[in-house]
Amino acid sequence: MIHLLGDFYIDEVPDCELSKSELIVFSYLIVKKQAWLTEVLNILRASDYYDESYIRKILKNLNRKLNGYFKIDLLKHSKIIIKHSLNVDINIIQSQIEALNTRKQEFQEAVTQILELYKGDFLPFLHNPWIVSFRNLLRSLVFSVFLKAYFDSRIPDHIKIRFLKILPESYLSLANPAIPKLIAEGFEFSTVDRVFDFSEGLVAVKLKVKELEILNQILSKYEKASILSDTEILLLVESQLAKEILTLHSVK
Repeated sequence: MIHLLGDFYIDEVPDCELSKSELIVFSYLIVKKQAWLTEVLNILRASDYYDESYIRKILKNLNRKLNGYFKIDLLKHSKIIIKHSLNVDINIIQSQIEALNTRKQEFQEAVTQILELYKGDFLPFLHNPWIVSFRNLLRSLVFSVFLKAYFDSRIPDHIKIRFLKILPESYLSLANPAIPKLIAEGFEFSTVDRVFDFSEGLVAVKLKVKELEILNQILSKYEKASILSDTEILLLVESQLAKEILTLHSVK
């Protein structure tokens, strides 16, 4: 299997070492499956300047270093096509998420497999713009699945604990209805865009701290509050409570 999450290694080619540029091109071709030479060149040019001869050299090196497990063909008109028979962690995760969306996969089974494969962010040690963009996209997809699983009673607690460790921002809490006034007075309050599908009757709220002491009070009561930054936390609250907080804000 080709591993691109958390670290890079290939089970079948344990001694394979790629340069930064080679790994960027390799991972791009893994995701896209085919590309144009100028397209790959633009991916690298986003952070450094290269020409087409450099890309051709990278493709040649990849063919040599991957010992026949991964074949790259550069066709006429500069079209690049890859052929390989190896499993890839990100491809399996994407197929599992797609199966969930089309309801072709049992939820707990898919969540468990995604959890086994998601060892960390996509090539976290690279900072190429395309790498960062795809990393964030994949992370948001996985976060969405894990967040749904967190509130699914069918998912065992030991599985929930594991993915909370992988994605700490999944730590969310249900705010206690006894403290809407404290929240309203101590934070700038706003509902969060519905990036993820939450359980019916729940809404995500973002709280921006005004006073550190009030933030400490909230965090002392809710150990699983999600800390977005030094001044912001994320809570998942009942819709009715969110309305109460908004009402308190409107009359302040």
